[in-house]
Amino acid sequence: MKRVCVVALLALAGCEIGAPPPLVADYNGASVKIQTRDLFGESRADDPAVVAEASRICGSAGRRAEYASTLRSSQTYTATHLFLCLGR
Repeated sequence: MKRVCVVALLALAGCEIGAPPPLVADYNGASVKIQTRDLFGESRADDPAVVAEASRICGSAGRRAEYASTLRSSQTYTATHLFLCLGR
């Protein structure tokens, strides 16, 4: 029983608390795709971290980010948010 408890505690110690940050999945100058973990369908395009990342990427080209759509994958538990990079 002690071994099971020790193994369970070690497994939990390796777990990351909180969701990983949004990441840039694709950028072509005209649009950017921001990918987030979507294990329980909780990922939202209006999440401040998602909007900030899209704005940062589009802003590097002197443009503003505008939300266009979201694609959810039940196989990889991710959501990919598409933002258009439009002129200011």
